[in-house]
Amino acid sequence: MTRIGGGPPGAASTSNSVQRLAAVHDAFAVPPDLAEALAGIDAPVLLVDDLWDTGWTMAAVTRLLRRQGAAGVLPLTLAMAG
Repeated sequence: MTRIGGGPPGAASTSNSVQRLAAVHDAFAVPPDLAEALAGIDAPVLLVDDLWDTGWTMAAVTRLLRRQGAAGVLPLTLAMAG
C-alpha cells in the first residue's frame, strides 16, 4: 500500500474516533500492480500491519482492498499499542 495523504502517521492516536478516522481516510492507494493482482484472486488476502493502535488504519485499508476487488481481507497485527 502507498500512503498518499491523510494526517501524519500517529497524529490522531490521542484524539477522538472522528479525528482518528480522518487521519487515515483516503490516506492510502493501491498500486496498479497490486490492483491487477487482486482482480485475479478469488480468495481472501492477508493484510499485515506492524502495530495496532486505534484500528482505524486496518479498517480503512481493508475497505480500500475490498473496493479494489479483494474477495476478503484477513487482518494480522504483529503488536498492539497500550
